[in-house]
Amino acid sequence: MLKNILSRLIKKADEKPETNPVPAHYRYQINADECRGCDRCKKICKVGAISGERRKVYVIDEEKCIKCGTCMKWCKYKAIQRLDFV
Repeated sequence: MLKNILSRLIKKADEKPETNPVPAHYRYQINADECRGCDRCKKICKVGAISGERRKVYVIDEEKCIKCGTCMKWCKYKAIQRLDFV
C-alpha cells in the first residue's frame, strides 16, 4: 500500500503544476527597460506563463503564473520583479 501511495506521489511531482494551491499576495512583472528578450525565463517557466519573441520584451501571463519565482532567479538582467499587493 505504501509503495502504491509513493508511486502516485512521484508521478504527481513530475507533472507540470496547473495552478498554485497557495494564494499569493504578490505577482511577478517583467521590466520592459531591463528585458533583453534572451529567452531564459521563457525556457525555465514550468507552466508556460511567459511569452514573447526573442530579442523583444517578454510578458508574464498572471492567470498561468504559479508564482514560484524561478523566472526571477534565472534572469541574468534582473528584469523580473516581485510586486507585493498592498
